[in-house]
Amino acid sequence: MPLWLALLLMPLSSLLSVKLSLPDGPIYLLFLPITLTVALLMVFDWAALPGIALALLWRYIALFSPGHALLTCTVFICGLSICWLGYRIWAGRHWGAEPGILQLGVMRLFWIGFFLPTLLVFLMQITVTLNAVPASSSIFNRNPLTLRTLINYQAILLSCVAIMPFYYMLIRCFRHPGYFSRQFGLLRQQIADSVSAAEIKIWLIWLFLLVTLLMVLHSRLENQLVGDFALLLLLPTMLWSAVRFGFLFTALVWALVLIAFYQFRVQPDISLHLAVVSTNLLVWTLIIYFIAVSGVRQRQLIQKSRQAALIDPIIDLPNLRALKNMLAQQASSTLCFLRIPDIDRLSRTWGLDLRIEYKRRLAAHLQPLLQPNETVYHLPGFDLALRLNKSTHEERIQQIGARLDGYSLRWKGLPLQPDIGISYCHVVPPVNHLPGLLGELSEMAEVSLHSHQPESLQQDNTGLQRQIKEKLALLNEVQQALDNERFIMMAQRIEGLRGDDYHDLLLRLIDARGEQVLPERFLPVVQEFGLTWEIDRWVLNHALGFIDRSRARLPAARFAVNIHAVNLCRPFFLSELERLLKQHQVEPWQLILVISEASGAVESLAGQRTVNRLRQMGCRIAIEHFGVGYASYLQLNTLQADMLKIDGSFVHNMLSSPLNYQIVESICRVARLKRMQIVAESVESQAVATALRALGIDYLQGDAISEPQPLTMLADS
Repeated sequence: MPLWLALLLMPLSSLLSVKLSLPDGPIYLLFLPITLTVALLMVFDWAALPGIALALLWRYIALFSPGHALLTCTVFICGLSICWLGYRIWAGRHWGAEPGILQLGVMRLFWIGFFLPTLLVFLMQITVTLNAVPASSSIFNRNPLTLRTLINYQAILLSCVAIMPFYYMLIRCFRHPGYFSRQFGLLRQQIADSVSAAEIKIWLIWLFLLVTLLMVLHSRLENQLVGDFALLLLLPTMLWSAVRFGFLFTALVWALVLIAFYQFRVQPDISLHLAVVSTNLLVWTLIIYFIAVSGVRQRQLIQKSRQAALIDPIIDLPNLRALKNMLAQQASSTLCFLRIPDIDRLSRTWGLDLRIEYKRRLAAHLQPLLQPNETVYHLPGFDLALRLNKSTHEERIQQIGARLDGYSLRWKGLPLQPDIGISYCHVVPPVNHLPGLLGELSEMAEVSLHSHQPESLQQDNTGLQRQIKEKLALLNEVQQALDNERFIMMAQRIEGLRGDDYHDLLLRLIDARGEQVLPERFLPVVQEFGLTWEIDRWVLNHALGFIDRSRARLPAARFAVNIHAVNLCRPFFLSELERLLKQHQVEPWQLILVISEASGAVESLAGQRTVNRLRQMGCRIAIEHFGVGYASYLQLNTLQADMLKIDGSFVHNMLSSPLNYQIVESICRVARLKRMQIVAESVESQAVATALRALGIDYLQGDAISEPQPLTMLADS
């Protein structure tokens, strides 16, 4: 194929090459045979060289004597081979990559666009200067320092740089007909997304009119000056194409424009005029191609950034934005919600790597059941979502549930199989309130954790909807209370057997009707919607402010404040607490921070570091609800605290339950070994108080000791 392509296209290239006659000899404005030889090498590599040599020899025999033709052909092939060898060594296996690739652009421009024309002009000039080829038959003078040599040199440069992409694509299409459709698809991809068909039509019409005008003006000598001024309009026109339509479209059109424009060029009165025009076109080519390649590269980077924004970089799964886009593209879908709350507790023990790996492997575990275009999506926290095609039948949901039931993750030698709640619903676009829909699915998945079967959002769930509305109403009450100071604090005295009493501060919410809302109702909502730090900061600020204001009447008062354990892991918790202590001039020993043992956050390394730092500051740490959490006794090996609060479920009926009595007694023994003080909660009778004192309990708390009262009344009493 390279042989007959060279023989077929060489006469055509010679015919399209633009040649003019000046007083001192002929010149070329475009020299397309060199473009053809480079394009053949870029497609066929060294296999194209025999065909190139034969085609060149056939061309030069018609121009020179056989000896001169053979010499010229030999010089041409030698220069071409040297440049191609250098380019091949540098480019390696990427030698045949199509034009427009930014990484190859600079060196390809050097070897093919600059070094090859320069070397060929140098070699051809030597043959003429040494009289090896007669000057009358050549386009070069014996004196190389002439304007004619410059114009010919620029013509070869322009042909190698501007026309080569067109020739390369033409020959590739001859070799592989399917290449045309692939390049057409690539051409469409390179066009900016905002380009409309009307814009392309307007640009093509304008370019056609402009090129037609230029050809008419340059076909007559007296109009060439006006034509050269009109030629300046080509640059902004092609820059428009480079910015909007991409490199491939621009390179093809620019090559055709140059070939068509030069065909009607007549000889000017002054040779310098041609040199200036040729220089302008060469510089414009470099500018246009550079901007076109940069524009395509920029759009590709933007597209990659948009694609990357749809994938979570840590979990490596599509995210919520990708789910929203996919739901909008499909006619109908089934949306499944997977809720895995135990992962939160496990990740606090084993680290964030567990959560990441669990989600990845769970998604891979579900992959065999998924059809094309169905995907597992990552949601914030410990949830996942599945988008299934169309309205999936109940049997398929049951299959997914059965596969999830059999899934377990082996982590550091231990099998982990947390419960997974499944809910689902059928959706059709547009899905305008996806976060709200996911919230409802999350509630249904919570129900699934207890029913142990997938729950449908479309089924009759009036009770659940009522619970959601009540929860949202309660969330609004909490937010309004924070904004309008509708929280109040109650103080309950805790009796110390050595006379070192202190007060426990209890938070109450006053709703819009003026009624008190107990913590058991609103604190779960606070935790679910991430308002724990806002609540804790409010309590700390008001508690320390009360100590500051009541310094005269209560000079040595101590107060216990409940802190959500999750806030111990906040990066700025310690600095914020230190700021509040300094602001209200309160000593750290006056503050007892009560943390729930059941939360599990105190097990984490970050939580333990914060607890140790708080104790070093002088604050005392009390662990609340001890005995009801997971592995309570085991935690005492690593837990550093000053006080243990025995959960009231063991205390209030300890006299009637021997088991509870033994639990309380064993907690006391273990706490003494750790040199921790003990607080008994829910002391409801004097008989229980007497029994606890006999066990050596340090502090008693309950209605039998003191009932809660508003904090403001404490300073007045």
